[in-house]
Amino acid sequence: MIIQELKQTLSGVYEITPEAGSAFFLRTTYLTFVPEERLCIHETFTDEETADILNAALIYSTEVAAMSYLSRAEQCRYSLTSKLLKKGLQKNAIEPALDYLESVHYLDDNRFAGAWLRNRAIDHVEGRLRLSAELAGRGIDRLIARKALDEFFSTHDEHELCRIALNKCIRQKKSEDKIYASLQRSGFSIKEIRSVLNEQKQ
Repeated sequence: MIIQELKQTLSGVYEITPEAGSAFFLRTTYLTFVPEERLCIHETFTDEETADILNAALIYSTEVAAMSYLSRAEQCRYSLTSKLLKKGLQKNAIEPALDYLESVHYLDDNRFAGAWLRNRAIDHVEGRLRLSAELAGRGIDRLIARKALDEFFSTHDEHELCRIALNKCIRQKKSEDKIYASLQRSGFSIKEIRSVLNEQKQ
């Protein structure tokens, strides 16, 4: 490959027009062994170097696709990977692209978990067990989930949430057995459920 035209569009990002073929973009971070200073007009690259450059371009296009999702809403790595795979992008391009986005904090599972819990609380009254399972189902690491849950329940009283859920069941005229089952499905512990039921009976 020979570069016919080279234009830097962002820090570390170049638009490259080869002598043959269409122009493409790449981020130099994704180059394995071609140094940034080698990217210049009329430079000739070996087949191996060309493959490295084209691979960097593939990863950058994957980064751009990932950013289209991140610009609309917080994403976790697991779900973002799934979305990119469904778009037909290659796994070996997704991994380094998401590694880069994590390194610059555009993608952050800690931030996602906290935001998800706050949004979930708007329409749902749930206990730690249910929320923990929901985060796990979204591919959030157990330690990250635990930290996010600790922060969430530092400002949301789980006992009070359980009481709110209980009162909703009572308004729906559920039997005690059904109340118990409903609160368990909502992720409240047996200890918490017994506590609010005993308070209700007093």
